[in-house]
Amino acid sequence: MEWFKTKSKVKIDLCSSGVESLKWKDLDMMREDLEISGDNSYGYSPLLRTIAERYGVSEDNVVSTIGTSQAIFLVCAALVEPGDEVLVETPVYEPLLAVPEAFQARVVRLTRRYEDDYQFSLEIFKRFLTPRTKCVLLTNLHNPSGALLSRSFLEQVVQIARARDISVVMDEIYLEFLDEEPTAFHLADNVIVISSLTKVFGLGDIRCGWVLAEPELAKSMRRIIDYINVEGVFLGEEIAYLAFGRLDEIKRKNRKWINQNRSMLRDFISQEKALSWVEPAEGVVCFPRLETPLINGDILAELLRRKHDTAVVPGSFFEQPQHFRMGFGVSPDTLAAGLENIRKVLREF
Repeated sequence: MEWFKTKSKVKIDLCSSGVESLKWKDLDMMREDLEISGDNSYGYSPLLRTIAERYGVSEDNVVSTIGTSQAIFLVCAALVEPGDEVLVETPVYEPLLAVPEAFQARVVRLTRRYEDDYQFSLEIFKRFLTPRTKCVLLTNLHNPSGALLSRSFLEQVVQIARARDISVVMDEIYLEFLDEEPTAFHLADNVIVISSLTKVFGLGDIRCGWVLAEPELAKSMRRIIDYINVEGVFLGEEIAYLAFGRLDEIKRKNRKWINQNRSMLRDFISQEKALSWVEPAEGVVCFPRLETPLINGDILAELLRRKHDTAVVPGSFFEQPQHFRMGFGVSPDTLAAGLENIRKVLREF
């Protein structure tokens, strides 16, 4: 996270893991309709109601958070005690590993292998569960690969965990890239879901996130909020509420160019012998592997930045140094230029 927030600017940035940020004019809102203050003690009520309606849950299940990063923190703070075991996938988005470690959990790693298309078997999953396992942290779509865990598979994962009184925390921040894929929250009462308006909708700067949890656990998280940020930013939550009415429209507008970028990227990787990938089920991130020992993700990232003013995320940040993560939620022209620069670096090896 520190690297991402402090890295120098480049002309062609393929580091972002979501679509490009929207501008105020894209939301077609009138500033005169907004208030700078109001009642949002535990979240702006119209926003909570709208999130609940979108997911088909009660407002008691919804905890309003300052982005998904705070959601990860709240879930771990409410669930994890020192010495608990937490099962975390690898490769993984770094906060999902760092936060349970900060709460002094014993983190056990569930490997999602490239050779298995970043899936895992139920037998391997069960092998890592012990009487000390408190929760399982998974991303769906997977970050960094974009792989999808099917609903039928998740049903089995959730039931195995439920039988052992283990919570399953699903980071679904990318799931809405898939129009017909329902949330895992309704699979069982041991499922906790976190998400936000960031990756799919380009609204990260208003920091609208949420947790879906059973009412008692949700209440525990609200108590924690009392002692950290007290309440959210009213104006941001108000804008988020108004934006919810446009979410499906935003997705429709983005669909054409996302598909265009995916096709361009598919052709590029098929032509590059030095690269292979597990094609993402959806979304705008992928995690290619370098098929030559002469270069790894760190070297590629350094050469791209130094020689071509282009940035990708080194795979070492996801514990996979032979890979790199690339975001293609940019304009087709920007992606084409970035891919050409990657080709130039690979030609040196």
